[in-house]
Amino acid sequence: MKQNRRFDGKTAFVTGAGGGIGRETALAFAREGASVALVDLLEDGTAETLRLIEKDGGRGLAIPADISDAEAVARSFARAILAFGKIDHAVNNAGISQPQAATADIPLDVWARVMRVNVTGLWLCMREELRHMADRGSGSIVNLASLAGLRTLPMSTAYVASKHAVVGVTKNAAVEYAERGIRINAVAPGGVMTPMMDREFIGMDDAQRAAAVAQISALHPMKRRGAATEIADAILFLSSDQASFITGACLSVDGGWAAN
Repeated sequence: MKQNRRFDGKTAFVTGAGGGIGRETALAFAREGASVALVDLLEDGTAETLRLIEKDGGRGLAIPADISDAEAVARSFARAILAFGKIDHAVNNAGISQPQAATADIPLDVWARVMRVNVTGLWLCMREELRHMADRGSGSIVNLASLAGLRTLPMSTAYVASKHAVVGVTKNAAVEYAERGIRINAVAPGGVMTPMMDREFIGMDDAQRAAAVAQISALHPMKRRGAATEIADAILFLSSDQASFITGACLSVDGGWAAN
């Protein structure tokens, strides 16, 4: 007898699904029975995530799109609705980091791009999601914040500002839509093994990279970096009926870093 899965008959809209946390989240939703819209700027990444979903017998739709473009976001969401008929769960994961620089030395174009993707892009996605879910009277949204949305991270002021904004948007929208059947939460990962983090090590030799990884790991009381699958597990929990009385929360998934 086929075991019931948490998201059988449900649909999910996942941004940044071309790799890292987004890919693992999309795969986890599909394994749990959901049909998944895979949104990412990198077409090859979404194609690979779709291949992995279909290989396991799941259902997905790859949608290459730039979430900082309002028209692209609207088209992407419309494509997902056309394919699946509804969106029950949304995960706004797409985001970028910044090159390290002191606050006064951040180039204006870097500041603007980080805000455009991490804040405006997330809001553009939420706008589509909230309108659709409000009409249906149900839904859940999980936004990807960061440890940097809860505390300082010197030399990364643009990124820190953007992730603090994600936490604020999450909490404010959660209160606004709580009576309309929509739960809105965030997760705040610590240092996680993803392609985005690996890009921070470009130009380092093996010894330098090992030292940098050790330094990051040491910041976590658990003395290791997290895995993208561990963040995906937290996202699916917040999306599921197991979290039916949780909204406006920002869940730290960081090996204890925020508590240290």
